[in-house]
Amino acid sequence: MERARAGLGRVRRPRTARLGSGWFRRQLVVEVFGALAAGVVAFVLAAIVCSAARDHVPAVVLGAAALLVVFVVARFGGIMFALPVGVVIVQAFDWYFLPPLRVLDAATVFVLSLFLLTAVIVGAATTEIGRRAVASERARGDLAEEQAALRHVATLVATGARPAEVFTAVADELAKLIGAEATLVARIEPPSESGADSAVYLCVVGSYGQVSDGVPVGFRIRLQPEMAMAAALETGKPARITGGLLATGQFGAIADKVGVRAAIATPIVVGGSQWGVTVAGTSRLDFPAGTESRMADFIELAAIAIANTQAEQKLRELADTQASLRRLAMLVAQAEPPEAVFSAVTKEVLRHFGNGTARMIRFEADGTATLLANEGTTGPHVRVGKRWEGYPPTGLTATVFRTGQAARVDDYGDVLGGEPYLREGIRSAVAMPVHVEGRLWGLIAVGSGHGQLPADTEQRMTEFTDLVATAVANAHARTELMTSRARIVAASDEARRRIERDLHDGAQQRLVALVLGLGARQGPPTDEDVAEVARELTEVIDELREMSRGIHPAILSESGLRPALRGLMRRSAVPVQLDVRIDERLPEPVEVAAYYVVSEMLTNAAKHASASVVEVTAEVAGGRLRMEVCDDGVGGADPAHGSGLVGLQDRVAALGGRLLVHSPPGGGTTAWCELPVRDTH
Repeated sequence: MERARAGLGRVRRPRTARLGSGWFRRQLVVEVFGALAAGVVAFVLAAIVCSAARDHVPAVVLGAAALLVVFVVARFGGIMFALPVGVVIVQAFDWYFLPPLRVLDAATVFVLSLFLLTAVIVGAATTEIGRRAVASERARGDLAEEQAALRHVATLVATGARPAEVFTAVADELAKLIGAEATLVARIEPPSESGADSAVYLCVVGSYGQVSDGVPVGFRIRLQPEMAMAAALETGKPARITGGLLATGQFGAIADKVGVRAAIATPIVVGGSQWGVTVAGTSRLDFPAGTESRMADFIELAAIAIANTQAEQKLRELADTQASLRRLAMLVAQAEPPEAVFSAVTKEVLRHFGNGTARMIRFEADGTATLLANEGTTGPHVRVGKRWEGYPPTGLTATVFRTGQAARVDDYGDVLGGEPYLREGIRSAVAMPVHVEGRLWGLIAVGSGHGQLPADTEQRMTEFTDLVATAVANAHARTELMTSRARIVAASDEARRRIERDLHDGAQQRLVALVLGLGARQGPPTDEDVAEVARELTEVIDELREMSRGIHPAILSESGLRPALRGLMRRSAVPVQLDVRIDERLPEPVEVAAYYVVSEMLTNAAKHASASVVEVTAEVAGGRLRMEVCDDGVGGADPAHGSGLVGLQDRVAALGGRLLVHSPPGGGTTAWCELPVRDTH
C-alpha cells in the first residue's frame, strides 16, 4: 500500500487476459489424445465382440448395437469422441464379423491408423469450429450488454446528470452485466489538510443492491491490507476474494449480513491516475471465470463517462461560484450596508459547501470575536452581533485567530466545548480565515450535520473565500472611507471653529480694545502712549505666531522633516532615540503628516503609556517614506477609542498611505507609517 499512501499516482492498468484461444488450444490437445485413446480402446473391444458374436448374433442386431454405442458416446462425449469411436467400430465390424475376415498385420494397422487419425482430425476441427461459434455468439451477447449499459451511462452524462446519478448508474449497470447482487463505486479521498492521518480513505459515491443500506453514499472506508479494494489499488488489477477472507476487516459484518460470499474489486483509472475502485459481490460461492475481465472492460469505458461527469461538474461549480461572486459584487457596487453583504456571503458559503450552518466572525482589537452573520442552524449561544470572549482553545475560532490558517473539527463529540454544536445538530465544521488588506480580519465557518465534511473542503473554500474576501474588503473599505470622510469634515469644521474662537477671544479682542483705547484719548498721543501701543501690538503678534505654530510648525516649513523631528525630540517628556535617514526635502503634505504622527505618538507615550524610552526611525526607500515609532510602555492603545490616532489614520490615508498600530496590553506600542513621496498633492 505504499503507492496508495503516496497519493496513488499515475499507473497503467494492465488488461486482464480473457479465456481465449490459448485456453482452447490446451483443452483441444488434451481432447485429441483422449479421442485417440478412446478410438484404440473402442477398436479392441469391438474386435473382441465381433469375433465372439460372429456365429451367434445376426449382423443386423450387432450393427444396431454398434450404432447405439456411437450415439451414446456422441451424446456424452461429443463429436470429438463419437467420430473416431464410430469409425473404428465400423472397421472392426467389417474386418472381424463380415467375411472375408482380415488378419491384423502391418498393412491393416496402417489403414486403421489412417482411418482413426482422419476421424480425430475431422472431429477436432468440427469441435473447434463449434466452440468458436459459441464463443463468438457469447462475445456478441456480452458486447451488446456492455454497449447497452454504457449507452445508459453515456445518456445520463450527455443530459447533464449529476455525478451521484452517474455513479449510481455505473453500479446498477455493472450489477446487471455480471449478475452481481451488490455493487458499489468508491472514490479515493484527497489526503487530509492537517496531515495527521496518513491512511488512505475511500468515499462511496454510488451503490446498488444489498449493500445500499449498510454502505450508503457518503460512507468512508479506511483501506486495510486484507481488503480486495486495497489489493486492486496496489496492483492496478482486479482482485477476487472469497470465503473466510471476505468475513474479515471493515466489511466482514456487512458481508455476512447481506449474504455476500464472494467479491471482486476493480480499480478505476481516470486521466491516467487511479480515481477509485468498484466492488461487486455475489451470494453464490464464486463468480464465473472471466468475470474480472468483463468488469475491467466495462469500467475502463465507464471511466470515460466518470471523467466527463467530473469535468461537467467542475464547470457547473465554477459557473455557480462566478454567479455567486457576481451577486456579491453587485451588492458592493450598489453600496449596500456591510451587514447585507456579510449576510449574502454567508448564504452563498452555506449553499456551496455546507448542509448545516455557515457563519462569519470578525476579530476585534480587544481579543474578542463578533458574530456578523449566521445562516442555517442556530442555538441559544448564537446571536448576530454578539461578542464572544474566552472561546475554547480547541475551537475553530481560537485556532484560526492563533494560527491565521484554516482549521477543522471532524467530530464535535471528541473536542472540548463541542456540546453546543452537537445540540445544534452540527457534527463537523471547517473554518477559513479572511484576510483583508494583509491582516487577519475574521473567518468564515461552515458546518455539516451529516457526518464529516469532505477532505477537500478547505481547498474548495480557499478558492471561494479568496475571492469573497475582496467583496468583504470593499464593503468594509467603503464604510471606513465614508466614516473617514465624515471625520475629516468634522475635524476641519472643529479646527475652523477653534481658530475663529481663539482669534475672537484673543487677538481680536485685544485689537478692538486697543482701537477703543486710542479713540478715547484726547489730543495727540504721547511717547508713553506710543510705547504702550507698540508693546500691546507685539504681544498680539506673539500670540498670532503661537497660534500659527499650532496650525503648522514653522521649523517644518523652514528646515524640513529631520530638524522638525529633532525639535520634537528635545521637547519630549520621554527620552527619544532618533534615527532619521532623510537627506532631501519631501512634499509638504508628507512632511506635515509624518510630523504629526511622531508628535501624537510621543504625546501618548508620555500621557498614557508610562514609557521610559521611545525609538523613532524614518527613511525613504522605493519612493515611500517609512517610519516606525516604538515605546516600551504599558500598551493597550486602541485607535477606535481615541480621536487622535483615528485622525492620524485619516490624514495618512488621504495621502495614499497607511498607519498601523500594534499595542498588546503590557507589550508596548508600535506604530508603522508608510507614505508615498512621489506624485503627492
